Amino acid sequence: MPKYLLSLLLTLRIMALSSQQSFTLEQSIGYALQNNLELKSKAVAERDANAQIREFKAIGIPKVNAFVNYQYFMAVPAQPVQDFISPSIYNVLFDENVIPRRELGPPETFKFTLFQPHQLVGGIEASSMIFDGAYLYGEKASKLYRELVAAEKAVTERDVRVNITKAYLAALIAQENMTMLQKNQDNLKNALREVKAMYENGFAEKLDVDRMQLSSDNLDIEVIKMQQLITMSKNILKFHMNFPMTENIILSDKIDILTSTLNAVNDDISENTGVAGRPEYRVIEKGQDLNEIDLKRIKAGYLPTARAFVNAQASLFRRNLFNNDETGWIPQSAVGLALNIPIYDGGDKNAKIQRIRLNMEKVAIEKEQFEKSVEMEISNATLTLSNARSFVSARENALNISQSIYDKTLIKFREGVGSSVEVNQAESALYQAQSMYVNAIYDMLSAYTDYLKATGKI
Repeated sequence: MPKYLLSLLLTLRIMALSSQQSFTLEQSIGYALQNNLELKSKAVAERDANAQIREFKAIGIPKVNAFVNYQYFMAVPAQPVQDFISPSIYNVLFDENVIPRRELGPPETFKFTLFQPHQLVGGIEASSMIFDGAYLYGEKASKLYRELVAAEKAVTERDVRVNITKAYLAALIAQENMTMLQKNQDNLKNALREVKAMYENGFAEKLDVDRMQLSSDNLDIEVIKMQQLITMSKNILKFHMNFPMTENIILSDKIDILTSTLNAVNDDISENTGVAGRPEYRVIEKGQDLNEIDLKRIKAGYLPTARAFVNAQASLFRRNLFNNDETGWIPQSAVGLALNIPIYDGGDKNAKIQRIRLNMEKVAIEKEQFEKSVEMEISNATLTLSNARSFVSARENALNISQSIYDKTLIKFREGVGSSVEVNQAESALYQAQSMYVNAIYDMLSAYTDYLKATGKI
């Protein structure tokens, strides 16, 4: 039984490890670009734009339709007709020996119809657009719309990269804090055992033990809280990646590697003064192009439109539909040209043109505003990144000093020339310095991400 139990435990362990996936920052971004729900929605919009182009092109392609119509007149349409034939025949054929002379009364009225109860018509018609100025510009507008959707997708991709980067860094920083807390927890437990031993041998007071125990208990609580923070940070990362929440995710990148990579980068602000690299700028430009094409399309509505058609059909009119002794199929065909010349539309096109021009002014203002905001964003991001790098260096020096003070204070306490109060104070200062250093690293990496976003490099 122990062998079977051990085998079962090993199997469960292997299954648990297999359900965990390890991701670097770039792998997380790649996974999100494939699975993020917002990006999937943009991909659907992109395919829909392609379908709209095909739909619009179909308007200018010749159309061919066949038709069959059947009618049965339960009451055959007829018209009243006066009898104008009898008087004519009587006057022509009047003869005492053939037709006796008599007075003709008022002409009689009878029903006359050209319809038969059964009517069957079948035919085929082909038509094609010859000229329509609005159609030509509309086709260009549909292609520009596809480019606009692609530009909007690029904005979403950039936002996904930024969100994944910040979520990944937040989770990584939380893990780094946990590593420091666990290291402090181990050191503090060792120190607590030493203090208890010193107390049992009469070299320390009970108050020293209680203070050290309180510090250990508080640190245990911080470890639990940090574990919860790691879980929540990873959940945020999973959400942006569209990664299953029930599966564990392992962050394989290390803070020191990301920090050294960042420190090796030397960005020159003089190379990033424009806004051409920003995907939002391309969206604005495509919007301007669409407005210009739309304006030309509306103006083209003042031009005539031409359409050609050709059709052929045959009709069958019978009293009895299946009586072949009656009249057979009667063919008919026609070819024609339809020309539509707009004269007056009540000011509809003029109103649309005015609205498009107003929208063009609005987009031009938004474009100028965006250019100024990007200029400010780049300047602020550059300054923030420079300060963040300086803060990391300062926090690192402070951490080294706090660690040195804590180590010396602990040695003095062990040698009996220092108090537990000094140890607690040095310990608190060390923990604060560690937290501030790790947070400074996160601020620097986050500032670098904002800098890349501002300059259009991410």
